Amino acid sequence: MKLEVHERLTGLSAASAKEYGKLVQKLLAIAFLEAGAESLTDRSTQGIDLELVIRHKSRAIEVKTSESGSVSLGKKDLEGLAAREEGGAQAYVAVLGNRFLDEWTFARFHKGELQAQQSYSITQLRPYRDHDLEKLIAKTFPEAVLKHADAAASRGQPALDEVLAGYPAYRRA
Repeated sequence: MKLEVHERLTGLSAASAKEYGKLVQKLLAIAFLEAGAESLTDRSTQGIDLELVIRHKSRAIEVKTSESGSVSLGKKDLEGLAAREEGGAQAYVAVLGNRFLDEWTFARFHKGELQAQQSYSITQLRPYRDHDLEKLIAKTFPEAVLKHADAAASRGQPALDEVLAGYPAYRRA
């Protein structure tokens, strides 16, 4: 991750406290839309965080941020991912750490392999990585951060909701 992007995310985290994860989720949604998502649904409160179709493939993504280098998933997260997988979508856990060298990790979900409330380091998720999906947003996510982090820091989720509403492929659930 470029230093300027890391600094913007660190500033956003400090300015937004508990809202940080949702802001990063919305920045990721912008990145996917910029990368060519044909449709994208952002679930700010209930269900899997992002559902999208990109490159003609349906994907369901549970988005996590980590200050400690590890994440845990709730029972509802795992059940939601399993349900989307059974419905034909490729399901993922997407994790962004807060260290300078951290990049997005998109780990394919496999029912039964992750347990609720257990802590997993980002390193433990690496064997499940989808490198193509990571490459897809490697350019558009930093661009989204640089372009929209200041507005997100000052105005929160509504600022990013306004940006997202400008994309025809976007839908808020």
